[in-house]
Amino acid sequence: MDASSRTILGLISEMNACYVVPVYQRPYSWGEEQCVQLWDDVLAIGRKGRGSHFTGSIVTVQEGRRAQTGMARLLLIDGQQRMTTIELLLVALARHAARHPERVSAFSSAEILEGGFLTNRFRSGDDHYKLTLSKQDRATFAQLVDALEKGDLEFVPEGRIAQNLALLERRVSALDDVDVVWRGLQRLEVVSIALDQTLDDAQVIFESMNSTGKDLTNADLVRNFVLMSYPLAEQQDLYRTYWQPIERILGEDDFDLTFDAFMRCFLGIAYAPTSMDKADIYQTFKRYVLFHGYNQNDRMKNLSLRLKRYARYFVAVTGAKADDPELARVFARIAQLGVPSVSPLLVTLYDAFDHNQVSHDDFVRLARMLEAYLVRRAVCDCSRSVLAPFFTSLVARVDAVRSEGANVADALPAMILNEEGGKRRMPSDAEFAHALATRDMHDEDLVRYLFAGIEDGLVAPKSVAVREGRWTVEHIMPQRALETDEWRAVLGPDAERAFEACVNSFGNLTLTSYDYDAQDATFAQKRERVLHDGLAISAEVAAADAWTPEAIEARTQGLVVRACAAWPLPVVEDGVGVAYRLSQRAAAIKNVTFSDLFAAGLVEMDDALVSVSPLHPGRATVTSTGKIMLANGEMFEDPTAAYERFLESLGSASTGQSGWMYWRRGDGGPLLDDLRGELR
Repeated sequence: MDASSRTILGLISEMNACYVVPVYQRPYSWGEEQCVQLWDDVLAIGRKGRGSHFTGSIVTVQEGRRAQTGMARLLLIDGQQRMTTIELLLVALARHAARHPERVSAFSSAEILEGGFLTNRFRSGDDHYKLTLSKQDRATFAQLVDALEKGDLEFVPEGRIAQNLALLERRVSALDDVDVVWRGLQRLEVVSIALDQTLDDAQVIFESMNSTGKDLTNADLVRNFVLMSYPLAEQQDLYRTYWQPIERILGEDDFDLTFDAFMRCFLGIAYAPTSMDKADIYQTFKRYVLFHGYNQNDRMKNLSLRLKRYARYFVAVTGAKADDPELARVFARIAQLGVPSVSPLLVTLYDAFDHNQVSHDDFVRLARMLEAYLVRRAVCDCSRSVLAPFFTSLVARVDAVRSEGANVADALPAMILNEEGGKRRMPSDAEFAHALATRDMHDEDLVRYLFAGIEDGLVAPKSVAVREGRWTVEHIMPQRALETDEWRAVLGPDAERAFEACVNSFGNLTLTSYDYDAQDATFAQKRERVLHDGLAISAEVAAADAWTPEAIEARTQGLVVRACAAWPLPVVEDGVGVAYRLSQRAAAIKNVTFSDLFAAGLVEMDDALVSVSPLHPGRATVTSTGKIMLANGEMFEDPTAAYERFLESLGSASTGQSGWMYWRRGDGGPLLDDLRGELR
């Protein structure tokens, strides 16, 4: 494998080379959004008049050996969408220059045609074209180039190529200075990666790089934004050192989707208690970087390391990839409940655990409490719409508790129990027990989850098989029991009413390894199944002589007791709950910015901000625009970002604490946190 930095036009126009999209590639599929993004990049760097713009990678592998004619046919493994769009833009420029030669001076139609950008002038057949597309696009693009060579400027191709060419031509025609497009194209740079056909599996690489059918995903945008903060010569090393580990942690399969979920989680923590559900991931990330000054003084590396750390937390809490087996089991159970909005809170707790602010045992206990919270709400049919904003608010409150150096393990249970009686409540034992005893258990996934958890408390080794095996929900009294004399006799004189009351109740259900529900089976046959499976949750069934409504009710009550024990309410010491009701204040305070303090006159121009840490003495200054200026001249809008950089300037590692708690106004003055409390 050989990688080098090249201009895209230099790569395309290389003598005796042509690019071929393999047949296993999808057709050209960029839409207007992707074309406009490329257009904006070209115009931006063209108008800038200097520098270059990194636009991704072009991955090729040579098709066999170089032909006797000297031509190298290079298979495009990655980059065909980008290269095809650039070729269409070159066609649009050539057609415009041919129609309006007086409007251009930096290039001409003949230069584009004869300069090796669209064709290999002295070659024939497929070798004549710089780019050969796949499937139906192959002939369409060739016909477009042929028409241009013949001077036919009115030829209209078909499909996506036609739509994007028309879009680009409209934009070219609307410009007063078309030369800026040519200058921009000359400054587009890529990393050209040439694979060795004997050593590298091009098909495998293609599949891993093009699994989603899009080039400009959020992962691409964020990655490029991070890498483009550095000179092009450094970007490959930065990618390998800082960014590639993030990709490996999140996994190559469905990376773009996983990255989106991870970034929403990360930004949800960063902006808590503001919800990030509908936010534009890339633009929100970009604002976060600029606001915290990560684009300055080599700090993007620090951000990349933080992303790497949070990515490790994220895959642990969402995919049961935690190194600790006990944590992995509880994370796996929470993931089965299908409530992704809990991830930011779990990641926040993991970060606290990683910084020794929460012990291992307390972390396990808090994770189990969140599992119990979700299970109880699911059984009681509590609204799920309130969970995302609630968990986001808890992230802000936990962050405030950490900043204050208080006990997170005491605070979080108190915060949840303080919601008693409201929409965000954790159902009490009475509510949970009533729901289990009275509801119809139609949700098979929930029933399997409940039985696996109860089994776990009865016979731990067997529970693993229940969670991982192919178990189905079985009705002990069959759903067609009324059609048999034996079951009607068991149900008594008012069989219909008794049947309706107990057939879908918790006590009439169990798990079975059999593939189907024996609708007409006798109780003896059902019990034989139960004995075969040997689950502890079915012990009452195995021991019964008959399966009556009374037996079903007795088993229901027994399962209810076990469920309450499996997913218990947290216990909070007297007075702790009241104390952490004040943590609601922390969520409101987090919305107050340093700019708000400046606007309110609580801090003023030239005020000194003094570090309260005896280990890290130092000062910063409030500027005339309400920013925090460090001694080295760097300026920040956020106290935490400023304090983090202040520590870095001293050679100290980040504490992970809030800068609001470490800066005070003047010598002996109030903390910034106290000042923002006045604006709550």
